[in-house]
Amino acid sequence: MFRELRRTLPVLGMSIGLLLASPVQAGEPNSGSSLKVECSRSSAFIQIQVLNHRRIGNVVLEVRDAQGRTLYREEGKALTEELVRRLDKGVFPRGQHTLTVTARDLVITQPFTIE
Repeated sequence: MFRELRRTLPVLGMSIGLLLASPVQAGEPNSGSSLKVECSRSSAFIQIQVLNHRRIGNVVLEVRDAQGRTLYREEGKALTEELVRRLDKGVFPRGQHTLTVTARDLVITQPFTIE
């Protein structure tokens, strides 16, 4: 019995470590991160603002349409807790889209509509 316990304890410890290091989803309470997407009719831009509780680091922005096709992808590095982008709305088709922001400790998805 003790031999089995000795074998499972390291696996259990790694599993707990992976659970604690899992990415933060938008809407989790006290996550310390947020994504704001503004796409109004009166503006020619899609305004994106990402806030995190610590430096964002390497980040990937992806805009997908309703069928899941990638319309825009940007990879970069944010050296602060805030990332602001403005995308030209004219290069995207009208309809429902989804913005996904992926970084070291955060994965946030936000739907938006271009009219």
